[in-house]
Amino acid sequence: MAQTVAPDAFEQKLAEIAEREDAERARKAMWRAHHHADQYDRCVVIGGKHWCRRCLTLYPVTAMFAALSLAGIVLWPDSLDLWFIWLPCIPATLDFVLEQLGVIRYSARRQFLTTLLVAPALGRGFGHELDDSWSWEFWGPILCFCTIWFVAAVIGHRRTATTATA
Repeated sequence: MAQTVAPDAFEQKLAEIAEREDAERARKAMWRAHHHADQYDRCVVIGGKHWCRRCLTLYPVTAMFAALSLAGIVLWPDSLDLWFIWLPCIPATLDFVLEQLGVIRYSARRQFLTTLLVAPALGRGFGHELDDSWSWEFWGPILCFCTIWFVAAVIGHRRTATTATA
């Protein structure tokens, strides 16, 4: 004799399966987007898949400036490297920190512009690192600003989690 399932139980089971499939799809997509679905506004959709907007801007421009740096094509004198590597990191850091702390709303345009500003600096620093391991021009800003970004992200996440449960 065939077993019958109540329509509500059947629909609930389908919803559970769909939720697991969505979670699996999101887990696999994290390397491209590293944003959960509630933050897909920080992504662009290419070929039906979400890609982090900041990464799509940052990595190619950084790689280009690192390659130019290694080839000896530099937009500023070496004596100004610390200024031109450290200072462009400040607007991107302020944008990220203020957004994470809820002081300002996310803006794709602002994110794109601050990323375009910081990418040449990161590329020049990375060029130094490729030329001479453990260079201060690369690791100094990375350690400083990544620490600030990490702390801001943790505080922002905790603030959001606390607000959501209250």
